[in-house]
Amino acid sequence: MQGGCLGLETQIAVESDEPPERVRQLIRMGEQTCFTLQALIDPVPVETRVTLNGVALPMDEEDKDQ
Repeated sequence: MQGGCLGLETQIAVESDEPPERVRQLIRMGEQTCFTLQALIDPVPVETRVTLNGVALPMDEEDKDQ
């Protein structure tokens, strides 16, 4: 099995007396500084390291341990 993502949608509800342009600016700043959102927009290399009982567990040795 393999997980995947077809898209991402966020919904933001704001209640404020600030002018609309100031709210838009705040939302844009939040999006630009969110590392999770930026990693989805511009993918980065991913590396997984696993330890089992404090010892490195190589993940490239599938099913040899069973």
